[in-house]
Amino acid sequence: MEWHHALQVRVRYLFRLGEKFVDSRAVLTAALISFSVCAFALDQEETFINLTPGQDMLDPANLAQLLRQGDVRAMNNVGLLWAKGYNGKQSYIEALNWWKEAAKRGYTVAMNNIGLMYAKGHGVEQDFKEAFAWWHQAAFLGNAWAMNSVGDLYENGHGVEQNLMMAMTWYQSAAEQGERMAMYNIGSLYEAGKGVDRDYAAAMTWFRKAADKGDASAMHSVGAMYAEGRGVGADPVEAHAWYSVAHSRYPPEDADEAMRNRRDLDELGARLDPEQLARAKDRAAAIEALTRPAAHEPPKPLGPGEKATLLQYFLNTDDALHARLVVNFSIV
Repeated sequence: MEWHHALQVRVRYLFRLGEKFVDSRAVLTAALISFSVCAFALDQEETFINLTPGQDMLDPANLAQLLRQGDVRAMNNVGLLWAKGYNGKQSYIEALNWWKEAAKRGYTVAMNNIGLMYAKGHGVEQDFKEAFAWWHQAAFLGNAWAMNSVGDLYENGHGVEQNLMMAMTWYQSAAEQGERMAMYNIGSLYEAGKGVDRDYAAAMTWFRKAADKGDASAMHSVGAMYAEGRGVGADPVEAHAWYSVAHSRYPPEDADEAMRNRRDLDELGARLDPEQLARAKDRAAAIEALTRPAAHEPPKPLGPGEKATLLQYFLNTDDALHARLVVNFSIV
């Protein structure tokens, strides 16, 4: 990408393992002078807590070459492997070092991962102020996931003074970029009347926006609104359908919420007659089809005489799969 190449030329920095890290904020400030926020609004990899390293064998020589060239995705994904661990080797410190290298080049995904380390206390002392600092940088550079995270910290007063107006502002900015978690959070604020007048109709609108994008929590909330007749007419069949689809969409880290959804699904199902259950099943199938994630396109085929490289793998593969590389680790 043009911005990526220009940033590399401007920074004039080739990666050398073990060298001292410079102040990332200084580099980011220099980059901001030259590049607009919208230039950094890219499709994002998932953050490290949601990824599992794959088994794809890639040439370590290609990886080393990309690192010398300052390829930010290569740096970020080496960090992902260190954080998740592979073949018995794991180090949050190594992950942090790699992510800082990518962050110094303005790569917002790496900033998000650093923020997560501090927010979760993975390999470092839990520090919401530090998490806020990293996420705020990424949000200022246009990253929607970070915008939502900044909003969450403002809503809960973690690392920053609680400010529900600021929370809503950041959630709305993220939602405008299609961030489904932000859409759900806006709905939750309207549902609870936090910082805004309680408005079930508005809550339902935002829950539905997030649910249509496949968010399991939002699907459960849509089901609950239909079950209880809040913001919409009561419809137990529709509620059961949304609970059913949510059941298959919860990620492993949301196991507790998934259990609550299952309980609501079973309790509602016990009150429906066979004809209602049949209609709920049909409706769930329709919702499942409408909210199903798009299928990943396979990597583009090589042209005549082209040689496969790790960079091509990064550019042609879905972002959520970018951690699928194998390198020979050594603890430094």
